[in-house]
Amino acid sequence: MIQNLRKIAVATGLAALAVASSANAAVTQQSSYVYDFKTFYDTSTIANSFDTKTLNYSVASMTIKDISGGVEISMKQNSTLFPAKTTSGTLLDGLWLNGNWGAVAGGGVSGGASTLFGLPTLIFRDGGYLYNGSINFASTGLAEGGSATFTIKGTGVSAYNFAKSSNVPMIELSNVGSPYNTLFSGGKVSFVGSVTNVPEPGTYVLMGLGLVGVAMVSRRARRAA
Repeated sequence: MIQNLRKIAVATGLAALAVASSANAAVTQQSSYVYDFKTFYDTSTIANSFDTKTLNYSVASMTIKDISGGVEISMKQNSTLFPAKTTSGTLLDGLWLNGNWGAVAGGGVSGGASTLFGLPTLIFRDGGYLYNGSINFASTGLAEGGSATFTIKGTGVSAYNFAKSSNVPMIELSNVGSPYNTLFSGGKVSFVGSVTNVPEPGTYVLMGLGLVGVAMVSRRARRAA
């Protein structure tokens, strides 16, 4: 009996862990996502504008989550050792997104859906990525350690719409130093974001129940021994 209970508890715990792990393997539909920005286009290699490098740390992070009528986006530039022209560090001055757009408000930002003569347009960025909108941050941009939170509201606006696999966010750092401040780059470097799905509350509950079950069966086994 104890062995059967142990199998059930372990299976439940492993199933919960599998759900949580699979959330990091692909973009699943949920209400919130977290992005890290580690991969950038190496502007020191002028001969190949598609060369990229990936850092072992994140220069910026972004959280996007559903709210009533749209999404809330929180953007932060981390304090890092990435090359900067001055001791003041780099500046995060642009964010490109592809998805459904509505009214943008808060956080001292400007921008939104890209239009030309009132018609939707696409923005070509590094690596051949296409975006239908962009965000500019107040003043010269977000300094290292700085953050901004803003909303995008409108019909069809959701976290999943911006996060699904075909939509890769991109940011631009300015005030970048050697070797990436070439004439080709103008002292700016683009980073693409990689998503880390946030498990839904139900996943945490399932995982907790599985772990509690494993602990209870182990305790009973010790008492029986």
